[in-house]
This record gives sequence, C-alpha cells and structure tokens, in this order.
Amino acid sequence: MLVGIIGFGAVGKWVAEWIERTEGFELTAILDAVKKSHEKLTTDVDEFLSRKMDVVVEAASQDAVKVYAERIIESGRHLIVLSVGAFADAEFFQRIREACMKTGKKVFIASGAIAGLDAIYSASELVEEVVITTRKNWRQFGRRGVVFEGYASEAATRFPKNLNVAIALSIAAGMEARVRLVGDDVEENIHEIVARGRFGEINIRIKNLPMEDNPKTSYLAALSVTRILRNLKGGVVV
Repeated sequence: MLVGIIGFGAVGKWVAEWIERTEGFELTAILDAVKKSHEKLTTDVDEFLSRKMDVVVEAASQDAVKVYAERIIESGRHLIVLSVGAFADAEFFQRIREACMKTGKKVFIASGAIAGLDAIYSASELVEEVVITTRKNWRQFGRRGVVFEGYASEAATRFPKNLNVAIALSIAAGMEARVRLVGDDVEENIHEIVARGRFGEINIRIKNLPMEDNPKTSYLAALSVTRILRNLKGGVVV
C-alpha cells in the first residue's frame, strides 16, 4: 500500500518510521510547510499529489485539513484525518461527505488519543448524552484547574492541539459532546468519557503517555493511524 503523509511533526515522523519498517507499506511522499531532512518531503502540494499513493495520512493541523482534504479526495485517494476538529465546521464537513459520495473514496476519522468510539458509534441512535473530561499537565495552560467547559465545537476551535478528540467523539455519538478541560498535576494525558442513553451507559478512562517530541499529543494518536492502515491492508478489520 502506497502512503503519503501531510505534516512531519512528532506524529508524522512516527507514522513514517512505522511505514518504512512494516511489510506491505511504502511511504511515497511527505508534505510539510517547512523543508526538513527527508528525501520524500516536499513543500509543494502539486508535487505531493503527483506522486503515487493510495491513502494520505493527515498529521498536521485543522487548517491543513481544510486546505487539502477536498483536493485529496477528488484526486482519488482515501484520507485518514487526525485533526478532526476541522469538522467542527458543519458546512465544511458536509462538503467532505459530498466529495466522498461523488468519488467513492473514504475519510477515516482516527480515534486519536481516546478509545471506545466503535461502541459509542454502535449506540449512536440511542445516545442521549456524551461527556468528555480531559486532564493534562497544567503547565501547558499556565494554571491549574478548569481551563475550559462547554461544547465540542468551541473546544476544538479554542484548543486545536488538545481537543480534536471531542469532535471525533461527537461524530461517533451523533450529537455534540460536552467538554471539560482541566489543568492538573499529572504527567499523563487523561481522558474520561461517559455516554448515556436508552442503550445503557458507557464509561471509558484512558491514561496516555505524551510523545516525547510533543507533550500535547499521545502515542495512542499515532497508533490509531497505524491501526487504520492495517485495517485497509488486511482482510480482517478490527
């Protein structure tokens, strides 16, 4: 499987290294705004899209999703999105859905640093409430205590590097999640999810180690991308 990557930060580098050591995958192109030391990296989107690839991994930013997503889909590639907060823009999200319907290509929403989206999506027709509380080291925000309390669309816009997961959760649940972001005396990135409805109740707690190169991002975010790649390549999907 031929793979391109947008964004060559902590997650992009980790995914690139995984691709290069994993049988059945080939890294064919990397797109980044800044020229960096990798033979397959370009800063030009036209050059990036001229190379052969079956799927593109976005590991850059919400802005990158908004700039490149439609063009990638219309060029005949699947797209894996980590910066899911871009879909807080309902009009943009609808355009992406329509582009997928038109081309037959798919956008895969990475679960990022959380878990249980499959169960919440399964129950989405009966979900009545979904809440996520995120705790990260207070130094990221300059103070301890509640940093934000509100809904997912505002959370993902105000904290684009911290709360993309709130939009992924909202899409899975079929309704906008309520969000609470807390600066705490923790070294891990902790997410606590509660979904309730006529199906019952789901409680999930995830304690992630942050990536060494980027404390705002958890290793599970990168692993959620490689899980999608393995599903695309394999015959059995988990």
